Amino acid sequence: MNQPNTLLQPDCLADRVALVTGGGSGIGRATALALAGLGARVVVLGRRAEPLAETCAEAGSDSAGAPRITAVPCDLREFDHVDSALDRVMAEHGRIDLLVNNAGGQFRATAEDLSANGFRAVTRLNLEAPWYLTTQVAARSMIPQRSGKVVSITMTPRRGMPGMAHSSAARAGVESLTRTLAMEWARYGIRLNAVAPGIVHTQAWERYGLDPDQVGKVVPLGRLQRPAEVAALIAFLMSPAGDYITGTTLVADGGIDLAGPAPVPTATPSA
Repeated sequence: MNQPNTLLQPDCLADRVALVTGGGSGIGRATALALAGLGARVVVLGRRAEPLAETCAEAGSDSAGAPRITAVPCDLREFDHVDSALDRVMAEHGRIDLLVNNAGGQFRATAEDLSANGFRAVTRLNLEAPWYLTTQVAARSMIPQRSGKVVSITMTPRRGMPGMAHSSAARAGVESLTRTLAMEWARYGIRLNAVAPGIVHTQAWERYGLDPDQVGKVVPLGRLQRPAEVAALIAFLMSPAGDYITGTTLVADGGIDLAGPAPVPTATPSA
């Protein structure tokens, strides 16, 4: 389930250093494993050390005994924490070639009942955090080395999701930021894209107690999305096969954005 896309060369990301946020579970873990499986040296970031350690353990070591994935606990909402994490990554690896902005989270609330603090909390995690991390990674490594790739996770349906005004605004901001930075940084050889998944069946999603078969009926393809399917698309973009793609959002949601209004879970879990 978490294996990389077998259409890609097994070592196509050899010697690349990849940074994956929210790497302790769900899409983040699947992506970290996929990139490591393609030869990248992966660093996962997240607030809780235990899930990050589980991701590292699942990846194991390479033939030389070195861990395929290492972890740096970090609260991405705190810019000084991000600075310290990047200091450590640069000291250990000397560069960052690939960045996946996956960490995020939100709660369901009608727009009229959404507090200012609630709106700021969601936009802080889903927009401000990826903005800061992306610009700092670019300034420290990608711009000086004249190369790099960034993929940011957003969400569908993009036409609107009742109860998600805060997250929809933040995710739309990430997509717009992606397009703008792709224009600004193309001269440095940096490619930036976004991936918009649908309803992904993760352990976090299971905590809502919903029937995946029932919820899957609102998706034209008839089932929920697997984390490894999102990870495979990210791996494609990070591989040489994605070298001529930049400034776009790839929607991979089983057709849910085409289906019109449909019930959604009572809350959307963090990736």
